[in-house]
Amino acid sequence: MSNPVRSTPVLADIIRLEQANAMMRSANLALARDDVATLFALGFSVQHVRELKKKGGFRSSSMAQNIRMITHLRKIGDSYAQ
Repeated sequence: MSNPVRSTPVLADIIRLEQANAMMRSANLALARDDVATLFALGFSVQHVRELKKKGGFRSSSMAQNIRMITHLRKIGDSYAQ
């Protein structure tokens, strides 16, 4: 039997949030190395790179909030599967 969650927008939201967290972690690593080329490769504009440098990167609380939402969405997905 296939997992019904796979056909719902819930899975797409989970994937989007996981990708966002991966991008934020990559950006923070690039900022720590002062690797502007990687930031540009990740799709950040010059203005956004300046802003990230000024703020010290993405806040860990933003990534934690995404993780909480992923956990919540997985619980929703599990309820669909039952």
